[in-house]
Amino acid sequence: MRRFFAFLALLLCAFAAPAADLAAAVKQQLVQAPVLRGEFEQRKQVQGFSKPLVSRGRFVVARERGVLWTTLAPFASELRLTRDEIVATQAGGAVAFRLDAAKEPSVRVINGLMFSLLNGEVNGLMELFKVDGSADAKGWKLVLVPKQAALAKLMSGIELAGDSHVRSIRIDEANGDRTLIAFSAQSVEPPRLSADEAKKFDQ
Repeated sequence: MRRFFAFLALLLCAFAAPAADLAAAVKQQLVQAPVLRGEFEQRKQVQGFSKPLVSRGRFVVARERGVLWTTLAPFASELRLTRDEIVATQAGGAVAFRLDAAKEPSVRVINGLMFSLLNGEVNGLMELFKVDGSADAKGWKLVLVPKQAALAKLMSGIELAGDSHVRSIRIDEANGDRTLIAFSAQSVEPPRLSADEAKKFDQ
């Protein structure tokens, strides 16, 4: 019986690694690059609808600048997230809305969360979520549960999976809706923003 409990204890230790160790394991696998580009497919399952809402596009994550999230279908639009603001533009460049971090403190939280999710930055996520998961030679998986009541009112949890890059993000909203984002064609080349990408961040 003692051997059984000893084995059980070792098993639990093996599968319940401390968050700090998990963060280190994920960071070791992830490619750390100044610029990451790729494509995405987003499927949002809304309560009461049998078919998910599907959108596709491309994204750019620049560590020193922020995130460009460009939806190409079914409708063209772009979302720019930086430290100071969130800006949404429609086809043709017309600004749909602009949120200033100086006036909306939640902007920094949203931007930090989005940046951490796309980069798999566990340390940044640990500030807002209880983090659990696993990591091995084939890849890693993270399960996030909100710490703050305000965040818990928006979502019940997030799951990320990946290897050298984040491959998927699933967001379970508090109202029962679910969003699954799958990433593909990710590349760290070229390592600098193009003139067009830099211009979009400066607008």
